[in-house]
Order: sequence, then structure tokens, then C-alpha cells
Amino acid sequence: MKTVRQHSSVMFGAIAWPAVLAGFVFWAFMKFGIDAFDYSREAVIGVVLLATLIILYNIYVWRKNVLIITNQRIILNSRPGMFSRTVTELLYQDIYELSFEQIGLLPMLNRYGRLIIKTPSGSETAFDKVPSPVEVVKTINEIRVKKKEDGDKF
Repeated sequence: MKTVRQHSSVMFGAIAWPAVLAGFVFWAFMKFGIDAFDYSREAVIGVVLLATLIILYNIYVWRKNVLIITNQRIILNSRPGMFSRTVTELLYQDIYELSFEQIGLLPMLNRYGRLIIKTPSGSETAFDKVPSPVEVVKTINEIRVKKKEDGDKF
């Protein structure tokens, strides 16, 4: 079993923006001595706590978005938010086409891409920002070939 999460660059924006915002508010309150009805310290603490909660939430969602490759199937667990979840299971016999795409300079330099799995019915399942998509496709194809050689119902 192999677990694949989205590339770590996904977390950069999710962590950087709340941290920059909290730092800016802290700096502004200290630099300009803003007095918000004698609650400036509480306002800064509130913004820092809010930014921390946003960062923890983004880390939670990133950890829950996962592609699991087993010897029987591929499971795509997608969590766009805390209270929503989509689980897609694809048996190897249901995979018609397996491909990936890397579009742009950042995906090429950071070695991540979009994994695309197509079924005979024409439906398409995609997992974005997969690190080393060449290795993931290679792993899936090795399992598919092994299943075919073992004579599993494929």
C-alpha cells in the first residue's frame, strides 16, 4: 500500500497568507500605536489566533486529501472542507487509461502534476498536484501488470 498526498507546495500558500496577515496586523498595531478602544492587545491576539486556526484547518484538509494505492484498488479521498468528503474507489480492472500532465514552469521544476484516470464508461477521475507523477503512474502500472501475470480476475 502506498499513500500519496498533494505536493507540499500546496501548503505554502495555505500557511503563508494567514501568517503574513497576522504579522502585518501585529506590525501595524505596534508601529502606529493603534488604540482600538483600549483593546489593541486583544485585537492583535485575536488576529493571531484566527490566523493560527486557519493554518491548522488548512493542514488538516491537506492531510485528509490522499491517494491510496493498494494491490486491489486505487482510493481517492478528497476533502474540500471539514464537513465534506468524497471517496472514489477504482478497481484496476476498471481503469481504461492512466495519464498525467504537468503544465507550467512550477510543476516542471517542483516535479508535481495532475494524475488522470479514465474508465471505460468515459468518466474521468483526477488528483491534482501529485508529487512525482511519473513514479505514481509507474507504481500503478506495475501493480496492474503483476495482477495480469498472476491471473487475477482483471
